[in-house]
Amino acid sequence: MYQDILMLAKRSITLTGNAVLPEPVLRREDIANSLLARNILADARQQAEQILVLEQEKAERQHQQALAQFWETANAFLGELQMQRDALQQQAMVAVEELLSVALRQLLDETTLAERARALVRNLAASQLNEAVATLSVHSDMAEPVAEWLAESRFAEHWQLKRDATLAPECLRLSDANGAFDIDWTTLCNGLAGNEPSA
Repeated sequence: MYQDILMLAKRSITLTGNAVLPEPVLRREDIANSLLARNILADARQQAEQILVLEQEKAERQHQQALAQFWETANAFLGELQMQRDALQQQAMVAVEELLSVALRQLLDETTLAERARALVRNLAASQLNEAVATLSVHSDMAEPVAEWLAESRFAEHWQLKRDATLAPECLRLSDANGAFDIDWTTLCNGLAGNEPSA
């Protein structure tokens, strides 16, 4: 019967003065300093992020400025090249025109009187739209080649050939009821060469 009775014993622990901590485990100052340090780190991180964003924006602006300056310089350079190219092209065109003019003038100067007569009468005929009755006056030196051309042209039955010693040797005059039209070799050559007729 005594074996079934739970035995309870009272015990006590005696603490000495040395067993008690002299200070709290975490002091209030330490906690405050920890919170302050965390806030400082957060502010520093935020400032660093802001500085990074500003530096990126600054770098982008500098990049855009450098790019704009590059294209400005490139466009100026290309514009100068284009101006030089245009000037060279213009000089080349002038040189070609002068060369062609000299060559044409030389060819025209080498033509015979008969060739000049035929060229004059062909040019005169080209300006006439209708086969009107008219008188074709010509210097005696040019009468024969002009007569040969006229005999085979559509104006054979409409133009009457007349020798006129008062005309210059290289001049033709076509006269009809409306008046007279003169053409000479020098004027024709100037027109072919693109030059203004001499005064």
